[in-house]
Amino acid sequence: MNPNRPMTRSRPITRNAVAVLVGLEVRQRIRSTRWQVTAGILFALISVMVLGSLYLTVTVAGGAYADWASNLLDIVLAVVLFLGLAAAPTLSATAINGDRRDATLALVQATPISSWDLAVGKLLGSWLSALALIGVALPYLLWGIASSSTSILFGVLAVVVLALIMLAYCAIGLAFSSLTTRPAASAMLTQAMVLLLLLGLPIAFGFTYPLTSRTHQVTVAERDYSVDSSVPGCVLVEKDKRFHHTEYTWWLLAPNPVLLVSDTLAAGIAGSSDDDDFHGASGFFAFLQSAARSGPDLSPQTCESALTPGPSSDDRAAGHIGDSWYIGLILTLGVGAAALIVAARRLRVPAHKLGRGVRVA
Repeated sequence: MNPNRPMTRSRPITRNAVAVLVGLEVRQRIRSTRWQVTAGILFALISVMVLGSLYLTVTVAGGAYADWASNLLDIVLAVVLFLGLAAAPTLSATAINGDRRDATLALVQATPISSWDLAVGKLLGSWLSALALIGVALPYLLWGIASSSTSILFGVLAVVVLALIMLAYCAIGLAFSSLTTRPAASAMLTQAMVLLLLLGLPIAFGFTYPLTSRTHQVTVAERDYSVDSSVPGCVLVEKDKRFHHTEYTWWLLAPNPVLLVSDTLAAGIAGSSDDDDFHGASGFFAFLQSAARSGPDLSPQTCESALTPGPSSDDRAAGHIGDSWYIGLILTLGVGAAALIVAARRLRVPAHKLGRGVRVA
């Protein structure tokens, strides 16, 4: 081993160093008074959305307050999720290349801290800044949890899941900030990745839908009028029918943040086997994801089921409601962990290769 070769600092993570870096990141963002104005604008925006929906539902449409209150948590989480997807990744998308542009990153790297300390510190600092959005909406979140049809435990869990989604997206922004030279480029790439998870994966699921089509021979019950036209009978017939096996591709929907939060809320609704319990946007989205995960029903049909139709098919489609949110959360956190690894490797000292126009100090 060459003693003159500088050591690459990558591990382990030092708690004190991370705490100092987190403090620097947070103070850098709140050292001006603009954050107070921004927080006030966000609170006003959320208030307009919530109170405006209350006015339209109760006063204009003549609906019941109880019906609106049961959907309040869906409304607040939707607003916070939309704002969080726009704000959280942007906070970290310039954390590295912005400091490199301002010639402050090299000063921090010259201190005895590891690249993992720097990456984790910047990630947590950006995440804490993003969590201020949840803090601003906290009064309405508590109101929604108290009046929601879901349980208090899963209402709180939905807020925690939302915070973890922001953590993963902050890591994605940090990775692009380490890979690109210009802050504008990293911000655009980060938002493109967010759109991929939000819209791209459901579109990919739609594109793969025709590819999942398979033909199966199933037993079908048909009415028989050959004996007496006034009292039709029943006959079982073997037929070839095409089914779409979405149970093989449903995982494309799992990391979608809207479906993830919706399935978390639906998991806490009492009597999850009753379709009537799943009202509102969260129940609708959770039911669609559960139906995709359940796949087609290939069980043979009987005369009894044909003559007395019931909600059996809907019950089967609702069988996975509340069972997919943790899979989506694991996949989302996995993407965030991979992004953090990329950022930490790009922050190693000494740098093995620098892009054109990248300043060192």
